[in-house]
Amino acid sequence: MAIYGDFEYHAFNDIIKVLQRHSGVLFMRTALAGRSVELHLRQGTLQAVFVDGFPVNEPLRVRDTVRQLVSGARGEYSFEAGPTEYQFALPMNELIREALSGSAIPDQQLPHQDTRFEVVASAQSMPLPESLRASWASLSPLLRGGASASDLASQLRVSLPEARAELYRFRAAGLIAPQRAAAQAQVSAQPAGPVRRLLSALRRLTGGSAA
Repeated sequence: MAIYGDFEYHAFNDIIKVLQRHSGVLFMRTALAGRSVELHLRQGTLQAVFVDGFPVNEPLRVRDTVRQLVSGARGEYSFEAGPTEYQFALPMNELIREALSGSAIPDQQLPHQDTRFEVVASAQSMPLPESLRASWASLSPLLRGGASASDLASQLRVSLPEARAELYRFRAAGLIAPQRAAAQAQVSAQPAGPVRRLLSALRRLTGGSAA
């Protein structure tokens, strides 16, 4: 089975729907600003990604590549049924759904590119959504010491919008917090020292406030 066409006439999402039950390689010669992309598909599951012939394995970069294809794939494409390489197993429908939902997030709700976030203390005990497990496993070590969207985009070579969207997802799941807020939470959780206890006692006695 072979399929040929141009994204001028067919949307990327529609092509993926057509290929849902097939296995093979979808090759896009100039899909991403002139760069070629190969998607190795097996019955609706993405198993490998190559950009300009180089493998893309990091979960955030894979999702960023799919997001860019969903929002603006260009040029000709061809699909050849046959064997595929295997590097991971990610449901294409879920990746496309995430890309569409991420693109719908208003820009003012996304974190600023330079705001640094870190992992909250309770993250280990939180139930992790299935859609975040792969990216959390690879990004949480970077976030333990604090990182911004600009940091992630630079270190992982992903687009800044996707890095901001990923931090938005992590924060919405309660896994990270801005560093200043996290530090304040840790301070407030510490037992009050003798000076602080004395000031609190004076406030109660005088009914006023102590600086």
